[in-house]
Amino acid sequence: MGDPPAVLLPGTLCTADLWAGVRCPAGTRALATPRGGTLAQAAATVLDAAPPAPFHLIGFSLGATVACEVLRRAPERLARLTLVSASALAPRPEQLETWAAHEREVHAGRFGTLAEGLAAGAGPHHARVLDMALTLGPEVYLEQLALLRSRPDSRADLAACRLPLTLLVGAEDRVTPPALSEALAAQRPRTSLQVVPGAGHYLPLDAPEALGAALLTGGATYA
Repeated sequence: MGDPPAVLLPGTLCTADLWAGVRCPAGTRALATPRGGTLAQAAATVLDAAPPAPFHLIGFSLGATVACEVLRRAPERLARLTLVSASALAPRPEQLETWAAHEREVHAGRFGTLAEGLAAGAGPHHARVLDMALTLGPEVYLEQLALLRSRPDSRADLAACRLPLTLLVGAEDRVTPPALSEALAAQRPRTSLQVVPGAGHYLPLDAPEALGAALLTGGATYA
């Protein structure tokens, strides 16, 4: 019996190009950026595009948030779950304030400037992240801001999950710091946790080899 088919779900203002440098299992499907008026709609889009057989869902950042929604709504469709650069917490007040400011900037016609600022956090991958953001555009970002604001606390769902769970995060991630994944792993036995040295939030770009190895082997370090 082979490994389950893998499905990749990118994050905010990221296209499927996010995964271009990652060595993935044969037959992996890279889905489009998360969209939908609600997390339920975004999760339904993933389920419609995924293989009918139980699959391995890999979500990055906002994609990890949508992956948790898939887990809540259709756990029987999943064989394994991998969360990359993820937060399972509900938004903090300061995050909500930042996202509201971003929404105002978009409505004021300053999406390009905002995208430049967001891409600056990607360091050497600035141009690639900016290109993905500009390709998707302001309407997509407004949808994704609404998804981010509606993020529920998923810790109880993940703790109760019986699926193999892998958590990957960059040691230098300032958006979803390693402490978030470490806390999740501590509350759930048999969670594979990997903190990647030198990598930031954009783990698929900063450390594609480490991410690919984790996807191919299933992870080996359990908390």
